[in-house]
Amino acid sequence: MFPRSQYLLRRISYTGAILATLVATPIFAAGPKAYVGNFKDNTMSVIDADAGAVVATVPVSTGPHGMAITQDGHTVYVSGDGSSSVDVIDTAADKVVKAINVGKAPNGIALTPDDRLLVVTVYGEDRIAFVDTSTQTVVATTAVPKPHTVAINPNGKLAYVTVQEPGHFGLALIDLATRSVVRTLPLDKTPRDAEFGYDGKLFYFTQAGVSSVQVLDPASDRIVAQIPTGVSPHFVSYPRGSAFGIVVVQGPSELLLFDPATNKPARSVAVGKQPHWATTSSDGPRWIFTALGPVINVAARVAGEATGGEILMTSSTAERVKGHFVLERLGERRLKNVADPVQVYRLIQPGVYDRVVRGS
Repeated sequence: MFPRSQYLLRRISYTGAILATLVATPIFAAGPKAYVGNFKDNTMSVIDADAGAVVATVPVSTGPHGMAITQDGHTVYVSGDGSSSVDVIDTAADKVVKAINVGKAPNGIALTPDDRLLVVTVYGEDRIAFVDTSTQTVVATTAVPKPHTVAINPNGKLAYVTVQEPGHFGLALIDLATRSVVRTLPLDKTPRDAEFGYDGKLFYFTQAGVSSVQVLDPASDRIVAQIPTGVSPHFVSYPRGSAFGIVVVQGPSELLLFDPATNKPARSVAVGKQPHWATTSSDGPRWIFTALGPVINVAARVAGEATGGEILMTSSTAERVKGHFVLERLGERRLKNVADPVQVYRLIQPGVYDRVVRGS
């Protein structure tokens, strides 16, 4: 789920990485941090979003999958698809402070608008787990077959869960007050991502094998429109403060913008191969994308080279930030699963260079 335009909250699927969260936490007075989950490495790469540099690597439970962040940006929750845990990350220290046992193969997670309840889809045990965030413990469960992703209405009353049970695809609607399924809307195809518009008036979802976004009226449970896309639409969102809704379309590798007033495509933007998720940043005009491929792999490997709080980066990032920071060239390094040597640079913290040069 992505109810808040001030934070990034997204995950990528099984074979790659996850761009999950943009947190307004200063790093050396720089910009916010982005959290990238590396599915195969079982880690989170923490990136200075403005500098584009990896600043930390956080070990997490096997197969980081779904993510959610509190309104104040202090806590990130990460589900481990290959585990039974949801990890709790303190964004100030960038450390896992607790692992919450929720059941086998947790997938999607979402926070209620007041941050008091975390809803987790436990795919491997056919149920939904409800976590009290004040105690970080499971306080209730509800049976739902093969639950995948979850989105919570901005009014905090209902959660919509995508059901991927073969032959019984659907959207399960859960009353968060009673923590029970009130009804299930049947679907003919496997649901993929599903999200509420920022105002809760419409619900958007994509399906496997369907080249369009389905627009559902939550008041009537009826499909009121279909937004044409290219092959294999995945993530869809209509974030607050945006004139357009956005759809990540995997087939043509593009971001499709649509007019939420007419539910018609407006234009498209070419992006990297196999895009999975996208969202707006805290300042509105920027978009953040996730894509599988070598760039994410190199970033994760460079992060793994850092020790003792180092901030390391590649040549492309160094070129972008060299006018703002003092950098030290460390030479080329051989990285796992990267064919060619990679030139690595280290960021010198502000003030350190002056102290060395001036001898003070």
